[in-house]
Amino acid sequence: MDFLEPLIDFYESSGAYGDPILIATLALLLAGSVMLFTVRLAKRFVLYTIIALVLPNSIGFVGYLDTADSIQESVVERGEEMAEEAKDAVDDQELSSLSFGFLGSALAVSLGLIGMVRLTHRKRPE
Repeated sequence: MDFLEPLIDFYESSGAYGDPILIATLALLLAGSVMLFTVRLAKRFVLYTIIALVLPNSIGFVGYLDTADSIQESVVERGEEMAEEAKDAVDDQELSSLSFGFLGSALAVSLGLIGMVRLTHRKRPE
């Protein structure tokens, strides 16, 4: 289960934005799974794929902007001598929410792509 360790680290490092990203990703995966068996139009999978690309990434981007703002404020308050020390500690966590959102989108988009491929193979006359 070594492949889960980086995902757990991203989730924990995302702070308050980890839960919304995880919930959005799980909801998209559930909707995509249901769509695989019920939807017969490729247009709906295209719409689903666009939503799957935008939703978790936008939450992650907001988390990244929030983290970047708070990092800049703390660096200014502590002064130049402590800036390097704070920056080293923050560099590991700065992109966590952005990366976690991207991974959630990639996972959810994969279901949309599978649905589109499945429908195109089903429509071809043999």
